[in-house]
Amino acid sequence: MKHRLKAAVLIIASCTVVGSAVSAGSAELSHGSSPTTEDGNWSVIFTTYGWIPWLSGNTVIKGRSFDVSVDPSDLLGHLDWSTLPAWMSYAEARRGPVGLFNDIVYASFSGSKGFAKDGEHATFSGNISADYTQVTVEAGGAYEIWQGRNPVLMGTSAFDVLAGARYWHQDSVVSADSVTTLNVAGLEFENGRWFAKSGSVNWVDPFVGARLRNKIGPGEELDVRADFGGFGVGSDFSWQVLATYNWQMCILDGHVLDGYVGYRALSVDYSQGSGTSRYEYNVLQQGPVVGTTLHF
Repeated sequence: MKHRLKAAVLIIASCTVVGSAVSAGSAELSHGSSPTTEDGNWSVIFTTYGWIPWLSGNTVIKGRSFDVSVDPSDLLGHLDWSTLPAWMSYAEARRGPVGLFNDIVYASFSGSKGFAKDGEHATFSGNISADYTQVTVEAGGAYEIWQGRNPVLMGTSAFDVLAGARYWHQDSVVSADSVTTLNVAGLEFENGRWFAKSGSVNWVDPFVGARLRNKIGPGEELDVRADFGGFGVGSDFSWQVLATYNWQMCILDGHVLDGYVGYRALSVDYSQGSGTSRYEYNVLQQGPVVGTTLHF
């Protein structure tokens, strides 16, 4: 692991040094905005990134309500290394004004303490801990409806409309040393602890949105994206906002490598079932993102 980290640091450092020398001659756009090709061929980008969010809101598992208040240190400190702890990637193929994109976020946590009992509906008490797995897979299309000089920022801009669907998978297990009620329906008792287990919960949210791509200088771009969905098809409502600053770092084997930093917020309000089979997830995830994008 240490050797891989050192290698990654050396690659990024070398790219940063030579990036200024090659950026002036490049017309490539950055993350989420592979350029419109003049020859009619497809262009492809692939991004790997890290998203380190705060989680806030509430959830209901087996009819038991919990407040959710998880900070990045709790997430990083409780990644489940017994399996793949996390994977985040974005890919987009573009031809002319048409783009097809895919985004994957997977994370698995063990022993998180960020689930606190809800004072009004509390049924758990004593050393609360949570194991949690979440997967979101997004797929959709983009269509460029405008391109020209930006009247506010320097450089040129392009405006895309977006549509697609976001698949959610969640599996939550919250445990405690004791319960404050004699009603243990739906709970499981193992090794001196009570467990509320959601099991595998899955749904799909359609969404619509827009994206503004601002090329502010040679090899530099500022992108802003927003979408909303759910509409009662999967969740009751869902929304997302993503803003990134992208810059060209270097060229590797003839392929442009970009770096980017930004901020992402994703909120969802989902519920199913009733009584002790009730499951709800009304949580906002928001925090910084950082990654690299390779152009093909």
